[in-house]
Amino acid sequence: MPLSILSLFSGIGAFERALKNLGITYDLAGYCENDKYASKAYSLLHSVPESMNLGDITSVDETSLPLNLDLVTYGFPCQDISIAGRKRGFTDSSGRKTRSGLFFDALRIIKATRPKIAVAENVKHLTSKNMRPIFELVLKSLEEAGYNNYWQVMNCADYELPQNRERVLIVSIRKDVDDGTFHFPDTVPLTTCMGDYLDDDVSEPFYLSEEKTKSVINHNASHPGHIGERNGVCPSLLARDYKDPKVVNCSKSVKQIADLHYYGNDQMNRIYSPQGLCPTLKTVSGGGREIKISNGDRYRKLTPVEYFRLMGFTDDDVRLLSSNKISKTQLYKLAGNSIPVKMLEHLFKKLYSDTLPQRKEAPALNVTRPFLHLQALLPIGQNHTAPPVFLP
Repeated sequence: MPLSILSLFSGIGAFERALKNLGITYDLAGYCENDKYASKAYSLLHSVPESMNLGDITSVDETSLPLNLDLVTYGFPCQDISIAGRKRGFTDSSGRKTRSGLFFDALRIIKATRPKIAVAENVKHLTSKNMRPIFELVLKSLEEAGYNNYWQVMNCADYELPQNRERVLIVSIRKDVDDGTFHFPDTVPLTTCMGDYLDDDVSEPFYLSEEKTKSVINHNASHPGHIGERNGVCPSLLARDYKDPKVVNCSKSVKQIADLHYYGNDQMNRIYSPQGLCPTLKTVSGGGREIKISNGDRYRKLTPVEYFRLMGFTDDDVRLLSSNKISKTQLYKLAGNSIPVKMLEHLFKKLYSDTLPQRKEAPALNVTRPFLHLQALLPIGQNHTAPPVFLP
C-alpha cells in the first residue's frame, strides 16, 4: 500500500527521489515550495502538476490537509542558523520570526495532520553550542506535540556520495506507533572520489581565464606536508620530514591544492583536487562562487550537471530542467539547496524496511563518462555523527 506523504520546504524533492529509488510507492498529499524555480523543478522531476504546490507555508490552511499521514518531510530554512548565514535563530532583534523560524509553521501543520513520522533536515550548526537553545526548543516542541525524537548528524560522504556535507536529521515518530527500535543507518565504505562524478571535457566557459589564474599560488608550496595527488610523482623525501611528514591525498578528505588570490572572498579562491571529496555544495548564484577544481594544467568550475550528480540526481534530471528553461544559475542554486539522495535512501531503508520491495538497488547514476577505478576506502575518518537522543 502506498505511503501517504506531505512535503514541506520541498526544494527539488530529494526525499521523494530517495523513496522512488528504493521502489517505495507513495501518494502525495501536496508539496510546499515558495520559490518559483524550485516549484517548477519539483513539478517536472516528480511528474505532478504545480497546482499541488501549497505555496507560502505561512498561508497553508492546516485544517484542509488529510489526517494521519504516513510521512511529513521538512528541510526548514537554514539561513538564520548556518555558520555562513546570519545566525539569528528563530527571531530577529525586533522579535519578528526569521526564515528559519518557519519551523513553527511546519510544527503547526504536523500538529494538525498527526503524521506517523516526520523527518526534518537542517545544517549541522543547529546542534552547536551557540544554537543549542534553539535545537532544544525544536526537540521539546515536537515532543510536546506527541512525538519521540531521534537525531543524528550525518555526512553524505559516509553514505556513498563523495561530498563533505554534514546535516542534522531529526526523525520524529508518533508516540502511539513508536516501538522504540529505530536507529540510524550504519556508515558505508566510500569507494569513489569527486573525480568519478566529473566530466573529462567541459565547454570553455567553465574554465577560469588566464587573468584569474595568473596569480595562482600552489597550495602545496606553502603546505609542504602534503602531496597533491596520490597517483602523481612523490617529491623528494627529506631527512627533516619527520617534523612534517608528507601526506598522500586520498578520497576520504577534502583536498585544497591551490589559491587563486583573485576574489575578495577566501573560499571563492580555493581550488580543490578531484581525487578527494567535494567540499559542501552551496546555493551559489554565479559570480565565481562555484566549486573550482584542477583539470590537468588548467582550473575550472564544476558544472551544474556535476552539482546534481554529487547530490545524487541524474544527468537526465538536468536535461529535463534545462529543456524547460531553468537556467544554469538556477540549477546551481537548486542543487546546492537540496539534500543528498543516497543519504536519505539509507535513512528510509531503516524506517521502512518492511515496505521495501525485493529490488533494493537504486538505479545506476547516469554519468556520461566511465568511473575512475579506485580501491575501496575505509569509512570517512571518524564517524561524523552525534549519538541519537531519545526524549521520553
